Amino acid sequence: MIKNYMEVLVDEIFREMKNSYKICDDKKCEHDIKSIALNNLPTAYLKYDTTEATKKAFLLERQRRISVLAKVAEASDIVCSECIRKQK
Repeated sequence: MIKNYMEVLVDEIFREMKNSYKICDDKKCEHDIKSIALNNLPTAYLKYDTTEATKKAFLLERQRRISVLAKVAEASDIVCSECIRKQK
């Protein structure tokens, strides 16, 4: 089995951002933000037999986290600006 660890990282970064910044709680918006971010990031598939240390290293690599944070922030700007317009 293989898994796209970029999805895991986007989920993790999104949760961190949601706790720190004003991001709407709507599940549709959450899915839209994650989808936009993932579509603008490279995939990173790891095989089932990849060591836990390798997986953890992938998730903790600083430059990768910064890149993902930027893409999630951009995606939330896009999606949340749409929410604000709909509320007016």
